[in-house]
Amino acid sequence: MKKRALAGRKIYPVGLGAMALEEYGTKASEEQAIGLFRLAVDSGIELIDTADAYGCGRSETLLGKALTDVQKEKTIIATKAGCIRVLGSLWGKDCSPAHIKNAIMESLRRLGLKKISLYQMHTVDQKVPLKKSLQAFKELQDAGMAEHIGVSNFSLEQVKEAQEIIEVASVQNHFNLAHKNDENELLPYLTEQKIPYLPYFPLGSGKRFAVLLSDKRLIEIAKALNITSAQLALAWTMCKWPTAIPIPGTKSKQHMLENMKAAEIELSPDIIKKLDALF
Repeated sequence: MKKRALAGRKIYPVGLGAMALEEYGTKASEEQAIGLFRLAVDSGIELIDTADAYGCGRSETLLGKALTDVQKEKTIIATKAGCIRVLGSLWGKDCSPAHIKNAIMESLRRLGLKKISLYQMHTVDQKVPLKKSLQAFKELQDAGMAEHIGVSNFSLEQVKEAQEIIEVASVQNHFNLAHKNDENELLPYLTEQKIPYLPYFPLGSGKRFAVLLSDKRLIEIAKALNITSAQLALAWTMCKWPTAIPIPGTKSKQHMLENMKAAEIELSPDIIKKLDALF
């Protein structure tokens, strides 16, 4: 599978999501997280996605510590602002300009960067007008602190509103075989506009992760193709949507390497139709 466009570059079409290292039960140790980040870059992954809210900044700190300046230069390190952690655990929102402008300074410090390749608005905050939040991101871009601006958890209508303020470099939403809401309107629009789409939870999450990957029908199709059910689910996303760059998260080096191999799989139209009908 060919490399795909993101943030002014052509990159490997499977990235790494860093949320799993911090947010699912037991956190990864510092050694485990750093080892995974380094192996990812050494193995050819060119996009690592994190956020200031993951581990209350710990994810960014470990990523900044893990990679050398040379590795950071050749990797799109994408992070996000707009979600906050209340009392260190509960999720909240703050997309006020003051918060966003302070957040990028902290992210730059933790990541050890002078500029963030892809800075994303993590969510829509109903307490703050969307255009006001986006204007703050635009000002950070104009100031040279963020090279490209993306959005996350946006509807089609919100993406179009964002395009009035910024050049939308990417859209990061929840998407997988069992969660296909964006196929109705958003993905056709992004494909037409050639806007990169970064599916998070591309293999499901929590209990849904286990349910999706253990589905007997999915396993049967994967077995016939001599691949894993996770590889099949990722390949379906990439083969069906040409701007998609999934960002599966994991604590396991083995699973990360298996996920990467999904980019080498080409699925026939018949297989894609079978998968479409599963959920």
